[in-house]
Amino acid sequence: MTQRISSIDEVIQSMDARFQPAASKGVDAKYQWIINGENGKEFCIHVNNGEFAILEGRRENPDVTFETDENSYLRLVNNELKGMTAILTRKLLVKGNIYLASKMDNIFK
Repeated sequence: MTQRISSIDEVIQSMDARFQPAASKGVDAKYQWIINGENGKEFCIHVNNGEFAILEGRRENPDVTFETDENSYLRLVNNELKGMTAILTRKLLVKGNIYLASKMDNIFK
């Protein structure tokens, strides 16, 4: 990514270009994002064996739930903040299947 993504909506719009179908083969998971803040948003990414869909709002029983603030989310997406650092500093809370959570970095580049 050469240009910095500056909004959650831009992130969602860029997902088609960043999706790596090969990395999601054999994965069937719902990734719930809860992004807090003035321009926060809640959405779920359903990854299913080489395809994905974005679902607005909260979903029941996601496989993984990520919760963060808008600034931290944008820093994560722009590779200005590493996922592990965000978790260790409690800027990113992760609930659910940690194995599936770890796949997120490879599914969306």
